[in-house]
Amino acid sequence: MKLLVFAQTPPPHHGQSAMIRLMLEELGRPGQAFKLYHVNLRLSEDSADVGRWRLSKVVPLLGACLKALVIRWRHGPMALYYVPAPAKRGALYRDWVVMALCRPFFPQLVLHWHAVGLGHWLENSAKTIERRITRRLLGKADLSIVLAPEVAGDVAILWPKRVAIVQNSLSESGVLPPPRHRKAGECFEILFIGLCSEEKGFFDTLDAFALLHARNPGAYRLTIAGAFDSEAAEQRFLDRAREFKTAVRFLGFVGPEAKRKLFTESDVLCFPTYNQHEGQPLVLIEALAHDVPIVTTKWRAIPDMLPRKFVWYVDQRRPDQIAESIFKARQEGEPNGVLREHYLLNFTPAQHVSALKRALLSIEAAS
Repeated sequence: MKLLVFAQTPPPHHGQSAMIRLMLEELGRPGQAFKLYHVNLRLSEDSADVGRWRLSKVVPLLGACLKALVIRWRHGPMALYYVPAPAKRGALYRDWVVMALCRPFFPQLVLHWHAVGLGHWLENSAKTIERRITRRLLGKADLSIVLAPEVAGDVAILWPKRVAIVQNSLSESGVLPPPRHRKAGECFEILFIGLCSEEKGFFDTLDAFALLHARNPGAYRLTIAGAFDSEAAEQRFLDRAREFKTAVRFLGFVGPEAKRKLFTESDVLCFPTYNQHEGQPLVLIEALAHDVPIVTTKWRAIPDMLPRKFVWYVDQRRPDQIAESIFKARQEGEPNGVLREHYLLNFTPAQHVSALKRALLSIEAAS
């Protein structure tokens, strides 16, 4: 099967770009049933820039479309694989350009929905003309790949011919280092990794930490890794963090090795997200792989991707519940491999690649 992959690989590093890299590495190996051609749609400078409109993105976008058409002309008919926009107008208009220029020249279209919420936005917030154009240009895809059954309904408004479920995974396999074993009375390490924004639950996590710190100074430490979504958010954090001194540390973006080290040093991952584009957060899979307990929300596909034990759910915008859940996690015993086993049963790279292969080959068999 010949496939043009029109999508971005790292940098910037986020779940979507990591999954594209894994796809290219694994499906592009010799002996596979795929012949892959890649156009790297490198439009975003960092994670906070993903999906945002900038005039400087226009020329690279048109250049990528031209490259895709040249590949199609040189190598013959093939399927077009594309990652559609979240519910952001600027990103959606980008998709219109790509579909208008490229889709007519490719016999099959595969849309891989890493972000969630466009269908709801089209039905409830989009202008009539936006809804019609989107249906015309992105509608009736030969295959729509979604992250979980719970979010499949979001793409129904675009009438896909076939829908497949392909869960996320870690982008790197191999033996992971053992988790940290905390000694009695030792500082309890809380970890937040992700975009430092309101909707990701970053400031709720910070407020929860303030409650714990006030209750028992020195008993907890919060480590933050990620980028801010705005200068205002960064200043808000800096103004607040002064009161905690060394009890809160901000590391910014961290690479794969540093991230693995953070997980092995942490006692709980706090990720109380309610981000409108959230589907199946990769950071939760990373926590499972490293056997780290989780405090999160019952948002989108999250509840069905996690096991029952060593996971605490909180309501949105409830720092008091977050603080109480972290306190409970501290009182609980260590997972001793329970979370890691759930990862091995559901989210390994091999399982992801196998499901992706089946989904892609299904449209070849149907043609």
